[in-house]
Amino acid sequence: MNLLQIRILVADFQKSAAFYQDILELKADWYEEAQEYALYHTGAARIELLSRKAMGESIGEDLVPSEPYVTNFVLNIEVPDIDAFYVRVCEKGGTFVKEPFNLPAWGVRLAHIRDVDGTLIEVYESKK
Repeated sequence: MNLLQIRILVADFQKSAAFYQDILELKADWYEEAQEYALYHTGAARIELLSRKAMGESIGEDLVPSEPYVTNFVLNIEVPDIDAFYVRVCEKGGTFVKEPFNLPAWGVRLAHIRDVDGTLIEVYESKK
């Protein structure tokens, strides 16, 4: 078995794509606005965005989100300099849940942010 990517179902594709591209600075390998789909290659894993509407149509269900900010999983993204990343994201209007802090037991410096649909994203810099 080989995990290809994580698909995040989003309520507003354009807002979500703007967040991942403009705020988190991910580059889309594939972007189809008409299909409400984007694919971001982030190193070892890829992240896909797909509108709930488009996914629902493909499986014949109405995929209405449950509650806002329900955390079912956390995306972990490594950056080379978390403090510089934090400053850039804040300058672009991003709002962190928790600003950068050291977690010596893990040997990392972390920060947490949510995307426009509430997906929790842990951004970290390895200190090892």
